[in-house]
Amino acid sequence: MGHRFGKKILKWLLLFGLIASPISLLGRSYKNWVILFLLNSYVNFFIAPILAKKKVLRYPVRFLPKYYKSSIIYDYCLCSLVTVWYCRLTNQDSFKQLVLKVWLFSIPQALMERWLERHTQLIKYSKGWNWIYSLLTITSAKLVLRCFLIFLDRTDKKMS
Repeated sequence: MGHRFGKKILKWLLLFGLIASPISLLGRSYKNWVILFLLNSYVNFFIAPILAKKKVLRYPVRFLPKYYKSSIIYDYCLCSLVTVWYCRLTNQDSFKQLVLKVWLFSIPQALMERWLERHTQLIKYSKGWNWIYSLLTITSAKLVLRCFLIFLDRTDKKMS
């Protein structure tokens, strides 16, 4: 499947992200969700270009290719949305539950990335990278950000 198919997928993903973002950030703890969304995007702002520069991950079809070597729709919007959804789902869970539930989000995300890598020009693996590394990276990032949210909540309670 060629560049045209990849660009159509990007347009649909952008539209989805634009619609889902405000809806996903609303709610009782909106401050936490906005912080989490922005923090996930900030982390991706540093990690994704490094992986792209080292050519571990390549993005042949992407928005604003003159300015970004990574997939800005995924890195700054979709990945952050999935992290917010994971944290919202586990907001009242024990540590054991949130560790188990992270796989409900990480596995489909990594499998979708693998499908995109095999069937589109949106992402390409090289230098030994594969979907297992993506799965472990996605899982680790979500757990670290979820622990940060726990820390943030505890800090808020102490200040109140």
